[in-house]
Formats: sequence, structure tokens, C-alpha cells
Amino acid sequence: MLKKIGLATVFMALTLGGAWAEDSLQKRAQGMFQPLPQTPPTLEKNPLTPEMIDLGRMLYFDPRLSASHLISCQTCHNVGLAGIDLQETSVGHGWQKGPRNAPTVLNAVFNRAQFWDGRADDLAEQAKGPVQASVEMNNTPERVIETLNSIPGYVEQFRKAFPGEKAPLSFDAMARAIEAFEATLITPDAPFDKYLKGDAGVLSKQQLQGLQLYMDKGCGACHSGVNLGGQGYYPFGLVEKPGAEVLPPDDLGRFKVTNTAADRYVFRAPPLRNITLTAPYFHSGKVWSLKDAVALMGSAQLGIMSPSCAL
Repeated sequence: MLKKIGLATVFMALTLGGAWAEDSLQKRAQGMFQPLPQTPPTLEKNPLTPEMIDLGRMLYFDPRLSASHLISCQTCHNVGLAGIDLQETSVGHGWQKGPRNAPTVLNAVFNRAQFWDGRADDLAEQAKGPVQASVEMNNTPERVIETLNSIPGYVEQFRKAFPGEKAPLSFDAMARAIEAFEATLITPDAPFDKYLKGDAGVLSKQQLQGLQLYMDKGCGACHSGVNLGGQGYYPFGLVEKPGAEVLPPDDLGRFKVTNTAADRYVFRAPPLRNITLTAPYFHSGKVWSLKDAVALMGSAQLGIMSPSCAL
């Protein structure tokens, strides 16, 4: 009897082993990642309302927030281009080139902080930066408010979006409205989201192999959670520093925010949502091929010399 049970168990293991392995892989993935929600998250400091979102949408696409009346949020974070501008670094006021690649605005609300160095805690704080940066929109809060106050439609829209406030049209209100709109720019229901929700058959065999390599090789140590990254800060070149073109020596990363020696060349791990659409890669924007970016991460961060940490 024991002999028969043993043979039956072995036979089941041989015939069902593939299914068990796939089930185990899915459980591992569900422990490391979370699917994007169907609706925007609740913002603790900035409760969303339809009026605020609508105002934020208007402001996001309005170049009159810039000194030249030529540059809007959409210029560098084009929602039709997966939230980026397809440039190594963006062109700003007076045709100046910015120092870093423009991150995608899609799903940015799920990041721990904004900008490559995390200097903005949330999207509202982030929205104020480019408006005032001389290399970007080159404007001032005073001039922005003067411009918006000169447009009756905006005066009314701010009043509706911020009822009961003594001064509803303010620079802070502008930033909060933009944050409200950007919080709606989410991309749920990707095949990977469906996989995390239990649909084991939605990914191809090659994609499942890539997922297993991704977790086994250690990619998930920095790129996990709901946004597959965007949560922590890590040295670029943990094992081997990339060349100066990819890692410009004069950009010290988070060190400029904290003034802490340990933060030299430390950057926020970028989220990998929609990654095939958001080239070029890295804060310098110098790598255009996803395969090359994976290979570089393998050598720089993991000590792997071949692109086996597949995305």
C-alpha cells in the first residue's frame, strides 16, 4: 500500500509540477507587487473633487503658466506619449536644456516622492518647481497669480474648486489643482495587474520566465510595490559605476537635497510601469534601448554582466 501511494505521489509531482511551479511564482509575485487600483488614491492633504480635477486639467495644459506663454506641464509630460517627452532632457525657457530626464507623470501619484532626487514630497509640491525653475517655465508665483486673475474663467473655476477659502486663487491652490488632475492619470488593468489579481494564464511563457528571472536576480529589491519602483533611494553603481555619459559626475543626485555624503550619486528608483513606452532611460536619459538599460542595471547594481534580469 505504501509503495502504491509513493508511486502515485511521484506521478502527480511529475505531471502537475509545472502547474505547482506557476502557482508558486504567482504567489511570490503577489507578495512583491500590487495591482494598480481602478480609481485614484485618496490624497490625505488634498481631497479630490470633480471641480478641482477639472481645474487641474485646464492648468496642466495651459502654457500661460510659463513666462513665455509657450511651455505647459504637458510640454515635458505629454499624456499622449506615456507622460514623457521622448527627449534625453527637456527643452525649457529660452531653448535651454534641463539637467535630467523628465519622468513619466502616469501613475506618479503612487511614488514615495517626486523628482529623481525625491526633493518634492508630493505632486502638489512638485508642480511648483518647474513653474519657477529658470531652465523650465521661468515664472514667479506673483506673475502666475496675476495672469490667472486676468482670466475670468479661471477666477470662477478656482472659486468652484476651493469654496469657502478667503483667497481661492493662489499659487498653492494652483499646485493642488494640478496634483488633483495628475492623480487621475493612472493606468490600471495591464496584463500584469490581471496576473496579480489571479489570472494565471494572462502572461506568456516568455513573460513568466522573465518574471521569475526578475525576482530571482534581485530586480524587485528596488523595483517592487504597486508602481514597480518609485519608493526608495539607491546608489547608481552599487557594484560598478556606469560611465560618465550615463552617470554625469557633476550630478550628485540626492546629495544636493540632504547634503549627506552617503547620498552622493543616490537616486530614487524609477517606477517601471509602462516602461517600454518611456524611453530614454535613467536620470541622464542616455540609454534608449530597454535591453541595454537592463544590461546596465545588471552590471551596475547586481554584478551581472549579461542582460539576464529581464523586464
